[in-house]
Amino acid sequence: MAFKGFLKNAYIDTNLNKNVGTFAYLFHRITGIGLVVYLIMHTYVLSSAISGHQDFNKRMGLVQNPFFAFLEILLVAGVFFHMLNGLRISICDFFGWSRAHKVFFWIELVLFVAIMIITVILQWPKMQSGYYPSI
Repeated sequence: MAFKGFLKNAYIDTNLNKNVGTFAYLFHRITGIGLVVYLIMHTYVLSSAISGHQDFNKRMGLVQNPFFAFLEILLVAGVFFHMLNGLRISICDFFGWSRAHKVFFWIELVLFVAIMIITVILQWPKMQSGYYPSI
């Protein structure tokens, strides 16, 4: 129920003030939540190393498939969008350039797209080959 109310409020807020700052704010929060979920899953997989290498290898085997290769691309997208947007916010706040935040957002977006193109080019052969080494 609370999540449904959150989504409804986010939708209403976004419709009231449609500009790049609103969408940057929304995507910054979404990527932040996504990174927290990733860190919890990452800690879960790495914590199996305490139980021994067989348990660790078993859990690592669960994430060696094309679906998780695709999720790696989404992870890179989340990390870089969150990082670049955080840099934009810091630059605008600390240097008093908040009037130019839209220009910085478009610079951020160009850098983000360039990074994602490089990421997909590097990740694509792994996804296409279907080769995932057993651990």
